Amino acid sequence: MVRFCPMPIVNICVENIKKAGLFIMENNNEIRVIEEFKGDYRFLSNFYNKSDFEFEGLTYHSSEAAFQAQKCSTAEEKIKYTEVTNPVVAKRMGKKEPGFPSNWDEISYGIMKRILMAKFSVPELREKLKATGDAVLIEGNKHHDNRWGKCMCDSCKNKEGQN
Repeated sequence: MVRFCPMPIVNICVENIKKAGLFIMENNNEIRVIEEFKGDYRFLSNFYNKSDFEFEGLTYHSSEAAFQAQKCSTAEEKIKYTEVTNPVVAKRMGKKEPGFPSNWDEISYGIMKRILMAKFSVPELREKLKATGDAVLIEGNKHHDNRWGKCMCDSCKNKEGQN
């Protein structure tokens, strides 16, 4: 069973996890932690664009593109995101969407969950995800993203991740 950073673990500083050799204890059980989505774990990133997947009838090159497309007010507007192969470009486009829902912060977690379910329905990605086993998955970063991940820079190291 894959576990996406449960709340009791979110509060643990990533530096302490490193010192412990990427293992932490919870209820006297050793838990493996994958703290960055790089190298062998790059496929976990929303910016991974090597495996197209279908979400709500459209095929996207990355989960970031699918996520940003959901800010569009019509299905026709979402199509432009299916053509974007660079997830950084998709993120920039999404920041400029004029009609995205006013309750975006509220609904975005559910949207991302559905997108990730679609992404990991791709057999190759599903098998790679299963291979992470019971590891806690933390998207460690250095760009101050403590909403979807955990920033590991000096100024953020004591801040909690939000999911």
